[in-house]
Amino acid sequence: MSFGSERSRAAAVRDAALERVRRTRRWVIVATAALSAGFAALVASVAPGHSLASKSSSEQAGVATTASSTGSTGSAVPSMPAPASPGELGLQGPDQAPSPAPSQGSSSQAQAPAPAPAAPAVVSGGS
Repeated sequence: MSFGSERSRAAAVRDAALERVRRTRRWVIVATAALSAGFAALVASVAPGHSLASKSSSEQAGVATTASSTGSTGSAVPSMPAPASPGELGLQGPDQAPSPAPSQGSSSQAQAPAPAPAAPAVVSGGS
């Protein structure tokens, strides 16, 4: 075998290995994207108040009741319940009004330390 054929064989082996790396990298990227999408769907369905099953069943039920009650294909806006009073929510006012903070007069202002002067700004590369 000559030196040129060994070099071309080494180049062919190298090219085949690089192609395997490229193919593997593509599959890893596709698998990662698929797993990320699957994980996002799982989290979205498990999160409180956000389930895929409740959305699909409520949308289908809403369409069926709307179509049967109105007799048309227009969308109906569901009515909201009346606002609850604070008592219905279990809230109550305080027993007495809050008292104001004790006033010390102008002596607290006189004892306050004066603010320190700001240090000059350092500019890099300036002359």
